[in-house]
Amino acid sequence: MSGMYDQPSTSDRDSADMKAFPHAPFVPMGSRAGDAVANIRAGEERSREMQVEIETVKLLRQDVISCYRREGVNHYANCRKEVDKYVECISDPNLLNPRQRMKDKLSKE
Repeated sequence: MSGMYDQPSTSDRDSADMKAFPHAPFVPMGSRAGDAVANIRAGEERSREMQVEIETVKLLRQDVISCYRREGVNHYANCRKEVDKYVECISDPNLLNPRQRMKDKLSKE
């Protein structure tokens, strides 16, 4: 198959050591005037954030699948926590739209 059902390669997902990237300033779509390096960095940051969100959804889905297999017919009661986290994550209307999230964050400040 696609490897989706394979066991994760790390022993503990919560202890993953991730490098923090500096946030690039928000650059509106289509505005190429200004600093070209800032535009490139902003694009790289958006693609990194999208990849992190995609992988997060994949890991949460994998947790739900493994819980369903482990619990069997009792998965309705015993996997509620995993399912709620997965549903909360995929219900976000801006899941794969980091630009909109950045606009929302800037408008709140």
